[in-house]
Order: sequence, then structure tokens, then C-alpha cells
Amino acid sequence: MISGFTLIFGRKVRKGDWLQIGDRLGYVQEVSLRATRVRTRDNIEYLIPNSELTSTTIVNYTLSEPEIRIHIPVGVSYSASTQELVAILLSVAERNPNVNKALKPKVWFVGYGESSIDFELLVWIDVRQVSEREVRSQLYFEIFDALAAAGIEIPFPQRDLHIRSGLPTPVRSSAE
Repeated sequence: MISGFTLIFGRKVRKGDWLQIGDRLGYVQEVSLRATRVRTRDNIEYLIPNSELTSTTIVNYTLSEPEIRIHIPVGVSYSASTQELVAILLSVAERNPNVNKALKPKVWFVGYGESSIDFELLVWIDVRQVSEREVRSQLYFEIFDALAAAGIEIPFPQRDLHIRSGLPTPVRSSAE
């Protein structure tokens, strides 16, 4: 009950707040003395003991900033034009209605992969309005179509296999 008083009177968690506790993200429906009711976007309701909320790390997106930046990894063929790829990724991000227009998207070149050159598209979203997974999925669909239209290949790991046939030929002596 002490945890309940701490939450209620400390005003760090309030009805309507968007919280992330571990891998669960949802909005607070009710804060009582013993537990807090949180409902996820998938309509799953959790009763979380207030002692857990006061003893673990929680993220309250409503308390400060609801805007979060998500990273979308993209790997393309080594033959791709990096300038063209950056233009395509930024265009896809700017057209998506769930990407924040005030905070501009960015593209980072993150490395040379075994089968691809690797980039990250970074965009900002309001986690109270839309889930990270939903925006990530939307962007992946749009990126896939845009890269296909531009003729840019998304490579996959390939291996060359060399097979030797037959047994080694025996060495013949000159006496034969």
C-alpha cells in the first residue's frame, strides 16, 4: 500500500499515461492503492502490483516526451548507389503519415556487411499514437517496394561450394 501512496501522491504515474514496463507498452487505466491497471494496444489488460512499479525501471512517455526515435536497418547490394538509396529512404520516411514531420529523418551508413552495405533509417514517432512495430512494418513494406522500383537489390547471404569428384588418383611407379 505504501507503493500505492507513492505512485498516487508522487504523480509520476497517472491515469492516461503511456508506460513501458519491460517489453510491455500500454496506457494506464487506473492507479489504486495496491495495483495499477495497464492496457496494451492489443487490448491485453495487466494488473501490475504497485510494488513492482516502484522497484523496477519504467518508461513514462507521457511524463516528458512521447516522441521516440526508431532505427530501421536496411542492407543493399554493393552495386547500389548510396546517394540514390539515401534519397529513397528519406522519401519513404517523409511520406509515411506516422513519422514526425517536425523532427527530420536521417540515414546512417553503419558498415560493410558480408553480403551488403548496411544503413539505418532513423525516424521519430509519437509512441502514444502508434506502435513502434506498426511503423517499422509500414516502412519495411514501403522500402521494399521503393527499392524494387528503383532496381536496387536487397542481397541475401550466398556461399560458393566447390565439390571435388572422385578419389585421388594413385601415384604409379615407373616399374609398372
